[in-house]
Amino acid sequence: MKTFTPIAAAVLLATSGSVFAANNTTVQNQNGVGNFQSSVQAGIGVDNNTVLQSQLGFFNVESALQTAGEDLSTIQQTQVGAVNVASSTQAAGALNNASITQVGAGNVGITTQVASLLSSANILQLGFVNVGLITQTLSLLDTASITQVGAGNFGNILQAFSAFNTADIVQGGIGNNANIAQVGAAFNDADIIQAGFFNTGNIVQAGLGNSALKVQLGAGNVGDIVQVGFGLTATETQIGFANNSQTNQFGLGHISTTTQVGAFNTHVTNQVGVGEVAVANQNGFGNVGFISQ
Repeated sequence: MKTFTPIAAAVLLATSGSVFAANNTTVQNQNGVGNFQSSVQAGIGVDNNTVLQSQLGFFNVESALQTAGEDLSTIQQTQVGAVNVASSTQAAGALNNASITQVGAGNVGITTQVASLLSSANILQLGFVNVGLITQTLSLLDTASITQVGAGNFGNILQAFSAFNTADIVQGGIGNNANIAQVGAAFNDADIIQAGFFNTGNIVQAGLGNSALKVQLGAGNVGDIVQVGFGLTATETQIGFANNSQTNQFGLGHISTTTQVGAFNTHVTNQVGVGEVAVANQNGFGNVGFISQ
């Protein structure tokens, strides 16, 4: 009975693996001390994918996984600094793109694309201890982007059972929190822009052709937009400190605009039905407003 040396067994295993994955490319560049990179492109039908990884600095971590039949997709990870973590997974999809760029220290960026087609996930982090998460599941031609400049910001985007959606989070400052969820959604657009300190903004969209914009300039502002329906439009703008706004839209063709300038203002807008229009403006301190249609 013939036996194989460890080297021969390793060659045999590598050769047999090519039956399951083919024509994939990985390029890794490391400059610095204690950096770690991992690229795994394996599984039946995992073909023609690309991973590009680059590190400059100290003790950074990059991880890329393409598996479960992923085809013709790209992962790009770039780190300049120290102790940054970038992780990207693509599985059971095709023609997807994921990009994570980190300049600074202690940033965490994670992208996950599962059973998706022609979708894009991009994270840019400049600063310290920022966290960005993008998840696309059963996603078709969705685009998600998180840009963080500062320290301690958190951004999260979920696109699931979705198509042709766009979601963008832009954060500048310290300790801001932003979340966008587009679930069971198509042709929606959601944007959160935060500049300042410890602002919180959330957008949830389900349906078709909705648009939501959340702008927070200042500190300690809280705002939420929920849209379930078709052709809904909502805009919330907060300039100042500790303002609170809530917009809930259910139905068809509603338009809501809320503007708060000052501090400790509160406003809630609820719209149910068809074609309602609500405009709320608060200037000053401690104002309270409520619209129900």
